[in-house]
Amino acid sequence: MRYLKLDLHTHPFEAMGFPDPSIDTVARIVRRVKESGLDGIAVTEHETPFYGFKAAEIAEEYFPEVIVIPGVELNVEGLSPVTHRQIVELYLGERVFRFQAHPYEECPDILALCQGIEVKNYLHKEMNSKLAEEAAAKLNLVPLRNSDAHRLEDLGKHYNIISVELLVDRSERRKNSNHPWMQY
Repeated sequence: MRYLKLDLHTHPFEAMGFPDPSIDTVARIVRRVKESGLDGIAVTEHETPFYGFKAAEIAEEYFPEVIVIPGVELNVEGLSPVTHRQIVELYLGERVFRFQAHPYEECPDILALCQGIEVKNYLHKEMNSKLAEEAAAKLNLVPLRNSDAHRLEDLGKHYNIISVELLVDRSERRKNSNHPWMQY
């Protein structure tokens, strides 16, 4: 198993004002990833996987030295405020790995959908890390440390030393794998 330095919760296109994914925009992201000492990131813009899939496609062709995992950050229905009820989906081929983003309170209904949980989040420093660490141990969830970067200079402020194989092993088969651009 090869361990990598990966920031699995980032918003680089939001940081740049949502430009069209292109070789130039992905080059800016890749440059910052390298400057941060990371092996890769997951592009997890809010409510749309489009940017993650396009960035991964461009990176694979033009910047193969950096891993770009497509993903999305989604709001989950419930009684709590929306910032308390968000998950990130990472698309790993025909599989999806889900984790609860920046938990503030215990949300068993969300955690039942997840294989991981953020225990540290650079943007949401006030989140309940103790609760997240306890939930990770109790429910056998992968504990994650991510930047949640909304500025390019924040990429890698928190990151994981983890293998992609572990994420794939813990993930589940995507329900609608013929349509990777769609949420499900």
